[in-house]
Amino acid sequence: MADPTGESAPGLVADVAAYLPTDEAWAMLRAYATRQWLEITSSEVPSLWAQALEEAGPSGLAPGTVAYTIQGIRHRSGVWEGAAVSSEHSVAFTVFVVCGPSYPECHLLRLSRLDEPLE
Repeated sequence: MADPTGESAPGLVADVAAYLPTDEAWAMLRAYATRQWLEITSSEVPSLWAQALEEAGPSGLAPGTVAYTIQGIRHRSGVWEGAAVSSEHSVAFTVFVVCGPSYPECHLLRLSRLDEPLE
C-alpha cells in the first residue's frame, strides 16, 4: 500500500513508472514471451539511514519510517528465434516505508532509482 497521506504518491508513481517498460517496449517484449522476476538475496537498513534520520530532525519523518536496501537478481526468460533464452543481472534499490507506530500496516513511500540504492 502507498502512503495514506498522499504526500508521497506523485513521487512514488514516478518511481514505479521508471521501473516499468514503455507501452512500446511491452508490445515488443510480448512477441518474445518475455517474463521477468526478482530473486531477493538480501535486505538491510542502509548504513546512511541513521544520518538521514539525524538530518531530518525530530519532526522530519513520521515515526516508523525506515529504508531497506534490496539486493537481488533480476531474471528474464523468453523466446528468441524459436529458442528459449534467459539472462540474470544483479540489481539493487532502496525502498522507503513507514510502519508502526504511525500506522498499523506498512506503506511504501518511495523507491530509489534502480541500481542507485542508498548505501
